[in-house]
Amino acid sequence: MIRLYIFVLCCLSIGKGWSQTTPTTTGVVDSSALYAATKKPAISDGKVREFAPSITADGKKIFFEASVTGGKYRLFEAYQLADGSWGNVADVKDINSKVDSTDLIGGPSISFDGNVLYFFRSVGFTGNHDIFYSVRQKDGWGEPTPIGLPINTDGYEAFPSISADGSTLYFVRENKTGPTSRELRKQEEMFCTSIYRSVKNPDGTWGKPERLPLPVNQDCEKAPRIMADGKTLIFSSNRPGGSGDYDLYQTQLTTLGTWTIPVPLTFVNTPQSDQLPCISAQGDKMFYTYNDQDIYSVTIPYQLRQFTNNIVQGKVVDRDTRVGIGVEIIITDALTSEVVSTLGNNEEDGQYTIVLPVGRSFNIEFRKDGYSSYLYALDLRSQKRYQEINLDIELFKSVKLSLHINDKELFEPIGAEVKIRRKGESSFMSDTKNDPATGILSTELPIGHAYELIISSKDFKGAILDFDTKGLVVYRNFEKYIELIPEKKEVMINVADISNNSKVKSKVILRNKDRDEVIEVSGNQMVSLRAGDRYEVEVTSDAGYAFESGTLDVAAGGAKGLEFKLQKLEAEAKLTLKDINFESNSAQLTDVSYTELDRVVKLLQENPSLKVEVAAHTDDVGSDTYNSVLSKKRAQSVADYLSKNKISTSQFTNQGYGEKMPKVPNSSEENRATNRRVELKIISI
Repeated sequence: MIRLYIFVLCCLSIGKGWSQTTPTTTGVVDSSALYAATKKPAISDGKVREFAPSITADGKKIFFEASVTGGKYRLFEAYQLADGSWGNVADVKDINSKVDSTDLIGGPSISFDGNVLYFFRSVGFTGNHDIFYSVRQKDGWGEPTPIGLPINTDGYEAFPSISADGSTLYFVRENKTGPTSRELRKQEEMFCTSIYRSVKNPDGTWGKPERLPLPVNQDCEKAPRIMADGKTLIFSSNRPGGSGDYDLYQTQLTTLGTWTIPVPLTFVNTPQSDQLPCISAQGDKMFYTYNDQDIYSVTIPYQLRQFTNNIVQGKVVDRDTRVGIGVEIIITDALTSEVVSTLGNNEEDGQYTIVLPVGRSFNIEFRKDGYSSYLYALDLRSQKRYQEINLDIELFKSVKLSLHINDKELFEPIGAEVKIRRKGESSFMSDTKNDPATGILSTELPIGHAYELIISSKDFKGAILDFDTKGLVVYRNFEKYIELIPEKKEVMINVADISNNSKVKSKVILRNKDRDEVIEVSGNQMVSLRAGDRYEVEVTSDAGYAFESGTLDVAAGGAKGLEFKLQKLEAEAKLTLKDINFESNSAQLTDVSYTELDRVVKLLQENPSLKVEVAAHTDDVGSDTYNSVLSKKRAQSVADYLSKNKISTSQFTNQGYGEKMPKVPNSSEENRATNRRVELKIISI
């Protein structure tokens, strides 16, 4: 366990007279007498009695009890001013207004995180004294609630002190057997109390209180104050050997579960009553009740100071709504992973405060079911001084998932359908599609569940992505990548001589017209092609053949084979060029024509002795003269393209034949389309 200073206090009714300057710390001298000289009133008004201070973790606010009209006590709070004094005293009305005028309220103890105020209360002039608590709300304190059994009984329970982790409560009960000291037993009408401790059970209920053994409970002990380390206990006792009346003593809980011999705090103790201490976050100053009358401050001698503290404080809010949320704060040792403390914060506004000692390194986790977690590493091993660290935390209830769906082979984005459901459930919470241009689906998923994302796309094999947000979630934005495998169909590419049907050694290039894919294989073999895609096929041979081209649609249940017939390069052979298109009634080539023309360029480049005639033909629509002129212009356009690509004019001529040489009768639109063509006629080779 670490030594985390917790600060406790009681309160009373006060007027504007409460504003005193805190004493100036003297030089560092190991002398109780010198430090005793630093004692000064911190909160003191001659008209009332101030009692039982309890200071907040950041040292900026103090609670105490004070007497009011009629002699009863109520709770008050004061704030530290810029000059170090205490002012702006205010009645804790949310609590004080809930009791009868005859009731007494006192012994406040502010919880380590500043969100729960413990105190005791009597009912009527002869009523019991029971311990209550109130939870801080956005605009004040909630309804006072009795802590209940087994702590509260029909007897006297008062002056609570809560441990740093909120798991242990120290308080006093009446000691009906009285003190052990014979001298003290001689005193008449002495009201004597003993110190008890209750530890929370795993289910959050309070365990049976146990009376602290000797050497703590000896005579009449009261006003226990447990420090932030959970081990150091300061209390008041009237045991013999003191300075007089009630004196302050300090003891520590050992690893064996026993308590060390209480040490008197001689720098504080006087012949008057000295009790109910609390220590500032800086660890150098103690506030306590002097002479049952006023709240004093005193500088603590260096040899008695505990660890130097650092404070981490702020708010925990929902990132989207900006509303405060209650969380569990788990502090672990960064080197050993030992859980040092588990705390909470205020559910109303998310406010929290953590006090940590220097000299160690910590990991702090903020968590809440249904929300993300936040991890904060704090290394205080080389820190020597007190500091306050402001750390506001934003948690979120959902993560933002960007799912990238790509083609596994081509690494291109593809469109897909994505169904999302929680694991173990049959119904889908979402059924949507991604952006096919980017392949991205952006979705938001609540934290705390495991999900299945079922991805499907036409002509691709489906995939399932498991995405779990049940564990530790720190980041909000996630990028996930899914690569879908395309469905394939085996297609036979047959290449043969057009005249004798014998197989021809050839090269086949298939260009996917739907995506960036190019496949190169030898002719007369099987090739695996993407189902549903269209391919532009080019077949060439270096064995003295012209090229051939075509288009292949690989739809489901589509082509199982493709036949190509190659023309031998020999005189008088004619090659009909495919997809040589012109604008309507024009000699202007369309863009689609250039792919086939580039093949002609390559053929002539690879065969420099080859000489061809570019022959253009039309159908019979229009006059003979018009068609003749149009065909000549179109043949010239092809010739110009060859020249532009550095084909020597010695390798080609061009001629337009109009409608004179139809391949088929012009008896239908389909036949006319066949007759509108450009051919290469081999003149010589």
